[in-house]
Amino acid sequence: MVNSRLARPTAGKPPPALPYWDLADVREFPEPALSDSDSPITVYTSASCGYCVAAKNFLKSRGLSWKEVRVDLDPAERQRMVAMARRTSVPQIFVGDTHVGGYDDMMAMHRAGQLAPLLEANGLKDGTP
Repeated sequence: MVNSRLARPTAGKPPPALPYWDLADVREFPEPALSDSDSPITVYTSASCGYCVAAKNFLKSRGLSWKEVRVDLDPAERQRMVAMARRTSVPQIFVGDTHVGGYDDMMAMHRAGQLAPLLEANGLKDGTP
């Protein structure tokens, strides 16, 4: 039995068109200038990853730069990330040779007071008081 309140006759009409999103004007955030190939922080990311943006925003808020590696653009880099992190999800964050993990792992380290000493051991200073 069909619930008449939910059934909406379309009388042969096509469904409304979905909005068109012009991706030509989409800007990647944070700014590419913050991606620093000499930084000991490496963030493996992909384009459509909200946690990747959150991780980069957190690093930016702390006054830190990082090297960004887009694994969705380079299958060899994805294989390298999986070999080092033993994880397939992004972001994967490294400080020097230390695998921090993903965004949630980085935030847990930060809350536990473990991230700042790791940054300092790699010559970085957390810029937020």
